[in-house]
Amino acid sequence: MTEQAAAQTQPLQFMLADTDPIFRVGLKACLEAVPDIQIVAEAEDPAQVLQLFSTQPEADTSPDVDPQSLDLLILDISRVADVEANGLLCQQLKRRYPHLALFVLSATVEPDQLTKLWQVGVEGFCRKGSVDTPTLIQQLRRASQGQRVWDSAQKAQAQIVQQPAATPQIATQNVTAFTLLRQVFMQTGLKQIEQTLEQLQSRRQGEALTQWQRTINEGRERELQTVSWLVRQYMERQSDDSDEEPLEPEEPAFSWANVDPWETDELTAVPSRITEISDGGDLAAQPEITTVLLDGLLAKLPTSLSNRTQDPLEIDILKAQKRQDLFLIVLKQFETVVEDLSYSQVTRSQLVSKRAKLLQDLWLGSTADFFGKYLTIPLSSSVNTQGLEDIEIVSVLQQDQAIVEAEILDKIPLVTELLDHLLFKAPLLVDNTLSAVGSPEAMLQAEALLSNLVVSVANGVLQPLLNRFATNEAIKQSFYDRSLISTRDIERFRNALSNHYRSRRLFKEPTEIFESQYGLIVFSEAGLQKIAVYGSRDQELKQLQGTRFFVTLALEGRDAIAPPLQATFTFLGRGVVYILTQVVGRGLGLIGRGILQGVGGTWQDIFVSRKSHQEK
Repeated sequence: MTEQAAAQTQPLQFMLADTDPIFRVGLKACLEAVPDIQIVAEAEDPAQVLQLFSTQPEADTSPDVDPQSLDLLILDISRVADVEANGLLCQQLKRRYPHLALFVLSATVEPDQLTKLWQVGVEGFCRKGSVDTPTLIQQLRRASQGQRVWDSAQKAQAQIVQQPAATPQIATQNVTAFTLLRQVFMQTGLKQIEQTLEQLQSRRQGEALTQWQRTINEGRERELQTVSWLVRQYMERQSDDSDEEPLEPEEPAFSWANVDPWETDELTAVPSRITEISDGGDLAAQPEITTVLLDGLLAKLPTSLSNRTQDPLEIDILKAQKRQDLFLIVLKQFETVVEDLSYSQVTRSQLVSKRAKLLQDLWLGSTADFFGKYLTIPLSSSVNTQGLEDIEIVSVLQQDQAIVEAEILDKIPLVTELLDHLLFKAPLLVDNTLSAVGSPEAMLQAEALLSNLVVSVANGVLQPLLNRFATNEAIKQSFYDRSLISTRDIERFRNALSNHYRSRRLFKEPTEIFESQYGLIVFSEAGLQKIAVYGSRDQELKQLQGTRFFVTLALEGRDAIAPPLQATFTFLGRGVVYILTQVVGRGLGLIGRGILQGVGGTWQDIFVSRKSHQEK
């Protein structure tokens, strides 16, 4: 009984292995704040765990870690893209230390990776940012006791055996000898790329690389993976084009059944990302580029929640989890809009006329999904002067539709161009150069436009809330961040937003129009950041009036006056430098030289006179 009580009072021994030092420090601080959890060891890389476990006590390289004393090992496999390597590492840990419980963290969720981890017996799996801290701590406790802690959706994905991606087959019918030779060369190149990737991955796991070498290694892996994906897409497209039986289409080489469902925590009934579209006129089937863009944004969401733009945004008032949920909802609604456009068989010319309606539907759907269509809140006594009962918040917020459209939705740039690119595979204009679908330039531009669209619509969802229910206690408890819950902080935040919109309307927008640029807010690994992309805005420049027009005149006047003024001041500065160094400097030097010569002559005369007196 005494041994059992002592075991209950002894804290749980955890070890962290994460390549991200910031996340590792944050997780360690959260876990050390729990009385019954103790972090006894850390590793900068999951592959370093086996080295630490096998280190002898007499070695001076690293402190010895006894795996027998550990209750749980927390691994982060986000930086390791090789599914086989992750599964092999966990398998080796389970084989050597069967009593040691494993809990895996990852920023992305891949079905084949989940399958590997489930098969080797990993106790717990969690996607970064998907649960709050108390829930994560409870999952870690359960995993340390040997329980399987897996989300139901992730568990279902893990139990589906994924088929490996096959190399595109070479089409041998109805092709010329040159085309066949080119396909053979591409398939040989794919094999060489795969061999090089295996060498890079084995080097990363088997050698002790420096941080610089590891960064270069990861960069080469990303480049080779991108090239491999592009070659496969090209070969599949060529294979589809060579098919001469359009009435009986064959089953595509790539199965969309293996595409992951949307990853959400509190949302339900989320549709699949890919919908097969029947042939309809000049509207092409929904291209794969939409899936690539959505996957890219989903991967960046956990690290894109903080605002690094130096400008206040409406979403800054939300909790981090609520902010992520809102971004996911807007992405889901955007996919729904694209699917509806595909089913509706719209033409390219109709996208311009339907732009306002599409953004309106996107905003209305995101607002209803985020707050809940029938969410009711109690009114405070200061606001409820008419004795009204609880009101439905969404119906009230949607009354500000005209304000949101004028301030936010109508100012989202290049929406029509983005939809034209996704639906009809039209090239995107990047730095005044047309870039085809699938090119790196078009991919980056489309991702930036979609990121800015998602952030702008999310701001539009919250703007009516801040105008009507900013200080409502029920709203503050459910949605606001802890740093912005006092009335003073909320009013300061609202004033900052008001000043930002006023400054943007009077100064920033005319400047961007005059410079032929659009300011975009994009997702990045460091958070939300602001970039500028080129766009022709001559028509908007001609329509500027009042203060906005005088801002452009001031910029033009500054550009006209600045070069001659700069040349004049440069000339005057050089003249002043010449006078000070060549005239005044030399004059002072001559004066100093004369003084030194006079002092030296006087001292010499005194020395000679003294010497003559001594001789006498």
